[in-house]
Amino acid sequence: MRRKNLDHKLIQDYIEEALFKLMEKKDFEKISVGEIAEVAGVHRATFYRHFTSKEDVVVQYLSNLLTSSQDQAILKINFKDYILPVFQALYDHKREMLCIHHAHLSSLLSHVLEDYFDFHELSLPTEKQSSLNKEDYAMAYRIGGIYFCLVLWLCHDMGETPEEMAQMAASL
Repeated sequence: MRRKNLDHKLIQDYIEEALFKLMEKKDFEKISVGEIAEVAGVHRATFYRHFTSKEDVVVQYLSNLLTSSQDQAILKINFKDYILPVFQALYDHKREMLCIHHAHLSSLLSHVLEDYFDFHELSLPTEKQSSLNKEDYAMAYRIGGIYFCLVLWLCHDMGETPEEMAQMAASL
């Protein structure tokens, strides 16, 4: 049965949920856009109006998940309090996160983390400025550390609590 007259967010949600249902049953590479659309109850063309690829579905899902937990003001005050909502949001969606990990798509998290920390918007070197400042390198280092902590956490089936992970990330 096809769904009609739905808003953009609702269609995205149906497509995301359909992809995760399929990922629980079969390998990501073997899932077609047509299958995702069928399970979501939308036309294949509708899929492409909202996403460019299966990977884009995962990236948008992760991005929306982290954006909902974001509070930039806390970053400068207390890093642990800033990163805890990230671990909590991922933990609250453990099923989907483990599907992403088992499909070997964890690398997509690194780009989403760059967006979360607004790393791409930092003042990158221009012709007048030959190198990044120390804070930029520190942020790059921290993002990389968090990313690999997340990957390790996923490898251990997210056994630690979000609080334990935030404490660990803040202490490194």
